[in-house]
Amino acid sequence: MGKWHLIETLAEGVATLVASGDEAKGLVSIRRNVSPAVDILIEPIVEHVRQTREPFDRVLRSKKVNQSWRFYAWPVIGPFGDVHGVHLWIGDPDESIPQRRLTSGVYWSTTEWLIHQTWESGAMSGSRLEDWVPTALSSDYINRAIKFDKEQEFLEITLTPKPDMVLSTWFSVRHDDGHAMQWQAVLRPTPDCTGVRILYHDFSDVYQPSMPSLAEMGLQEGLEGSNVHIALFEAQRGSVVLWIGRAPEWLSWQYAHLNGPFVHPEDLPQLQAIGQRVNNGEPPQTAGVVRLQGFDGEWVKSSVIVRPFQLKDRPPHAELTLVQITPAADQG
Repeated sequence: MGKWHLIETLAEGVATLVASGDEAKGLVSIRRNVSPAVDILIEPIVEHVRQTREPFDRVLRSKKVNQSWRFYAWPVIGPFGDVHGVHLWIGDPDESIPQRRLTSGVYWSTTEWLIHQTWESGAMSGSRLEDWVPTALSSDYINRAIKFDKEQEFLEITLTPKPDMVLSTWFSVRHDDGHAMQWQAVLRPTPDCTGVRILYHDFSDVYQPSMPSLAEMGLQEGLEGSNVHIALFEAQRGSVVLWIGRAPEWLSWQYAHLNGPFVHPEDLPQLQAIGQRVNNGEPPQTAGVVRLQGFDGEWVKSSVIVRPFQLKDRPPHAELTLVQITPAADQG
């Protein structure tokens, strides 16, 4: 009986096995783990699909074992036309090919602080075609996550990428219709480290979505009850990189790069200056009342406290801090 294999091709000259049938794989060799016979090489098939960006469908025969298989390969194309992965089915020539699992490729820009996405990546989480946009903020994506593993490694590869980095991890993601999904994700930086290519794979039919621990849930509920919200903040652009816990429902922070600035332009220099002082070793400081984007064009007066954010090898082009946000009316 045939089965699907998912191969990541996020870096030039690299092709490793991500999943085989109903089993996740840890970036292992495709030569030793995919080919049904020693005289049938998988690498040329993968490279052909990577170069042509077209499906591959052919019956190949092994002289060693005197048997034939059908090889059907489908490219997972990213937002800039490069192939982030290859879905490869190998089975009997007369066998019907089952449906592939949902996959997509996105590109995380470390200079623009934007995620470039394909229609397929939006559709995986339920976005309708009329609501899809080609770019999103990291906070737009991460806020969908119910839980994601290897948080520190994820932040390091997306905020301080190095050419030899690679990360295979899991996300439990909230679908627009309310159910949870379990996504496998593989990330590799580009050679110049100006971006990170990502391959997403919906493995929900096999792996149960992971849920926050009791401690994590308690932290989120406690912050929500006090109306305190904490975010990783990039002061240079005045944007939220990710929310730690739940995002505030009283602020319009999603797609701020399209809908207008998150921080009032007159208040941003103050946050930038405080962030720089905190990052230079000064203790946490209050920014006082800052106007943040609300709904219907309204600015919401908010109390903001700026705290240092510790990350090994901080990116030189970013002023990253932690900000604690509460409605100004709650202060006093």
